[in-house]
Amino acid sequence: MTQSIKSVINRTEEIFSSVSLVMMTGITVIQVFNRYVLQSSLDWSEEVARYLFIWAVYVGCSYASQMNRHLEVTVVRNMAGGKFAKPITIAAYVCTIVFCVCATVWGIQFVMFLSSTGQKTPALEIQAYWVFLSVPVGMGLMALRTAERIYGLITGKIKPPTIDLN
Repeated sequence: MTQSIKSVINRTEEIFSSVSLVMMTGITVIQVFNRYVLQSSLDWSEEVARYLFIWAVYVGCSYASQMNRHLEVTVVRNMAGGKFAKPITIAAYVCTIVFCVCATVWGIQFVMFLSSTGQKTPALEIQAYWVFLSVPVGMGLMALRTAERIYGLITGKIKPPTIDLN
């Protein structure tokens, strides 16, 4: 993958998650204003805010993995340290990929099921699979990002992060 395509994908994930969160916040503020000041609730605002949050989280997980900002439990790696840090990190990343691939496959199956049933969301009345499509998209991207990190560890382009315990 060329560097320019990779940077476009990186920026797209970052912008998509950020815009989704900003829109979610704005819609929630408008809903609160309408409900408590104007005494008139919007029917659709809570649902849109929820769906934007879901998409922001799943796409944001991929971006966080790429930026090495995803939460991880490092106690075993830090205790073993030294020459064991790299294989422990790779093993943890492999487990992450297995989880992401399973979630992607099951997410695709669920999206296909929802597509066949024609289920719609309550307030917006859009096809429900658009909301659940966030799972396979986000987890698939996260699996690719994690595989990219494994490649970087193996080739020596990145080193496993360490924390000084003293």
